[in-house]
Amino acid sequence: MGPARTRVTLFVCAVALALLGLHPDAASAQASQQEIARGRYVFGATGGCGCHTAKAQPANAGGRRYDGPFGTVYSSNITPDRETGIGAWTDEQIITATRLGRRPNGDRLLPVHPYPVFNGMAAEDLKALVVFLRSVPPVKRAKQPRRITVPLFESVFLPAWLAAFAPRETPPASAPSAGVPRGEYLVRAVAHCGECHTPRTMTMATDNSRFLGGNPKGPEDQAMPNITPDPDTGIGKWTVEEIADYLGTGNKPDGDVAGGLMGEAIDGTLAGYKDLTKADRVAIAQYLKTIPPVQNKVVITK
Repeated sequence: MGPARTRVTLFVCAVALALLGLHPDAASAQASQQEIARGRYVFGATGGCGCHTAKAQPANAGGRRYDGPFGTVYSSNITPDRETGIGAWTDEQIITATRLGRRPNGDRLLPVHPYPVFNGMAAEDLKALVVFLRSVPPVKRAKQPRRITVPLFESVFLPAWLAAFAPRETPPASAPSAGVPRGEYLVRAVAHCGECHTPRTMTMATDNSRFLGGNPKGPEDQAMPNITPDPDTGIGKWTVEEIADYLGTGNKPDGDVAGGLMGEAIDGTLAGYKDLTKADRVAIAQYLKTIPPVQNKVVITK
């Protein structure tokens, strides 16, 4: 294409945008705002990435403590601060860390960050999430060093554990848009419900033969209820409408309210489950009705 023809093409495009009432810069800004809004929605569907927000601290600035059999770790600053957050990372580096658990320097993230299941997120959702993360105010807060107490844990035991026991979701070509497939996608890959609600084996891997069957010793030592459709020990007696309402409000059919980590996920930080559309909450409820019931009573204390 010659220079004259290129100028004509650009002129025609500009005229078309003007006729639509959109300056090229305005059109770009509008698209960006739409992408930020979509990313915020994905962020809320994860439960607001609350692991990256410590109590009474700025959203996404990290510093929340997690104790495990391997030692103690602190969540990372995922604000766009260039020195202490992810502001200097490329989009692809952020996606790689989210999906594959690798920092730009090659260091492996511990699977306290659920990258084995976040791997199942659709590419367009991850890209929108990155746009949203970049829109959040940067916070300068250095990460506290982790304390690993198991010798050779990161160099030998963690890679072996990931290879042998870690779950692995497969990302779809595009995110399902409705119904049970949409609910399954949200539950398994985005909201990562199994990380909390599925019991774990002696290896600390999720026991997916009892998927979502309840975990008496979940994250931060909180008991996580059975959310399979078992009528006696799960949520089999809840209607689809009741499950959907619970995800939006935290109100249970018996008048109780969600607390602990579930209450945090519903409220979110910059967004949470409460910000999901009614259609998506219903889709989640419909999917939960389809999974195999597991008889497993978990006592929840407050």
